[in-house]
Amino acid sequence: MPAPVLIANRPVLPRLLLLFWVVEIAVGLLFAAAGYQLLRPGENGGAVVLMLMGIVLVAAGLVMAGHCWRIASLRGNAIEMTEAGLLDRRLSASPIPWDTISWKVIFNGRAYSLQMNITEPTRSALKIAWSARALGLFSRMLRQPEFTVASLGTGLSAHDIGQRMAAFKVSGL
Repeated sequence: MPAPVLIANRPVLPRLLLLFWVVEIAVGLLFAAAGYQLLRPGENGGAVVLMLMGIVLVAAGLVMAGHCWRIASLRGNAIEMTEAGLLDRRLSASPIPWDTISWKVIFNGRAYSLQMNITEPTRSALKIAWSARALGLFSRMLRQPEFTVASLGTGLSAHDIGQRMAAFKVSGL
């Protein structure tokens, strides 16, 4: 087995992005409130659209703020790869055994990301962060692997993290 790989957490960018997502939540709440104020019996649907847009902004902002908060508040290493498994503290506090992971680097339309699936019963036993589960729902809707090993806060690209993972577990997707 290769030597352990430790990837430090670098929280500066996640802290800045956290502010952006908090502002998005506030804007979404303003949209929803403005739409509610415009609701009248003769209204043609614009107020409802404005409220729905606000709800979508709030929901996306909450998930992304939760994701950034977890990265921004993390102390120590973000990722540890050992023969015991992958420990990504942004996903779970428990290591994920290599034999339960299948992963690949994909292009998601704007950038590359390292995404993985975790087989049962390990997936259910892990206490995966709520924000990672919410992002996982979106990934599954797009028919992509469920969980993302975020490059945010590591200073590495998805390809760099994938190269380090390949020493332990060859991509299985």
